Amino acid sequence: MPTVAELDRVRCPKLARLIEALDALTSRAELDHLTELLGRAAVTRESFGPCCRFGTRAYKRNTVAASGYYELLCVCWRSGHCTPIHDHRGSSCAFRVVEGVGTEVRFERTPAGIVCPIRTTRMEPGYICAADDADIHTVINAQEPGADLITMHVYTPPLSRINTYKFAEPAMADCAETGAAAIYS
Repeated sequence: MPTVAELDRVRCPKLARLIEALDALTSRAELDHLTELLGRAAVTRESFGPCCRFGTRAYKRNTVAASGYYELLCVCWRSGHCTPIHDHRGSSCAFRVVEGVGTEVRFERTPAGIVCPIRTTRMEPGYICAADDADIHTVINAQEPGADLITMHVYTPPLSRINTYKFAEPAMADCAETGAAAIYS
């Protein structure tokens, strides 16, 4: 009987080398290692096979492969879809733009506890974004209607908790896995 990892490689054979490298993880990976892995991966929309599915009301997180040390996702965004402002509490995150053009807005916490934008980045295909657990950002498909955005994300360890923020408000919300899943569906 095939293992889960073997099934993941069969389901997305063009990602087999990346999945094998991620399956070798035995602890949280550093951002430079994730960036290197994503940079070496030859990936297109077709690479994700049945894992490339879009949501109707919000972006869709599609699991490609996972273990106790990582999760690899194909995230599909229609025009206007965006994440809440969030961090990655306890996980390293790196993602690569596969198709379309994304926008990332980075925030920092002021001494008053308010999050304010500090940088906006236009992310073309091939762009790799890396964020540590304390980095605060939002990702947006701000393209014209009908223009899709597809990104490939790696979280290590798998994302289970995040903090979400509202622009110019001092409070944050702690989202457990069920809350994160509700936000990311």
